[in-house]
Amino acid sequence: MRGCNRTHTYAARIGVLRSVDCQDLRIKMSRLRTAAILTLLAIIGGSVFAGPASAVKAPRSPDPCDRKELSVDDVRDILVGKATINHYSMSESYPGEGCTIGVSGKGWALVDISIREGDVQSFQNRIFFVAPPRTAVPGIGDEAIATATKESNVPNAKETDLFSRKGRLQCIAQLHRSNGDGEKVVVPATDTAIAAKLGALCKKLFSAHAGA
Repeated sequence: MRGCNRTHTYAARIGVLRSVDCQDLRIKMSRLRTAAILTLLAIIGGSVFAGPASAVKAPRSPDPCDRKELSVDDVRDILVGKATINHYSMSESYPGEGCTIGVSGKGWALVDISIREGDVQSFQNRIFFVAPPRTAVPGIGDEAIATATKESNVPNAKETDLFSRKGRLQCIAQLHRSNGDGEKVVVPATDTAIAAKLGALCKKLFSAHAGA
């Protein structure tokens, strides 16, 4: 990862990070790209692909879609078409933290969402590596930022992300869609509108985990 050592030194100097290992970052980025491709295959292929091999081999904790905290109904004002659920998330740190809900046709789009526990410092560590421009989004938990639409980890696609925190709960929600026709199956037309829709999903998860 070019510039990783320089970023690490700067981050340590200003006290943003407790510890960052560049090799870990390289490995994580590689895993994210692999996970992104497998998740997309699961959405497009339906039952043909059940997710990554590691998720099949090991028992998986119930995710937000398993627990009925989120359903296909929650993306009706985000995605156009018949949505399906995949019990795997590109944004999760551990199995069971998230799931994806997507649609496919000539183009495809999916909402990837996960929730976890973590302190304020861990949230700041996470968003430190979110490339600008970033926009604060009010009204979602204690703190939330949204990204501008950018190239996705999934090949030939783009994504818009929202990172939010409420107490010790942290939510990551992402809207991925294929270039071109993928935009036709997405309802919100601007980054601001997308952030608001993703934020509503995070708020629903925060409510479901209230008192956790």
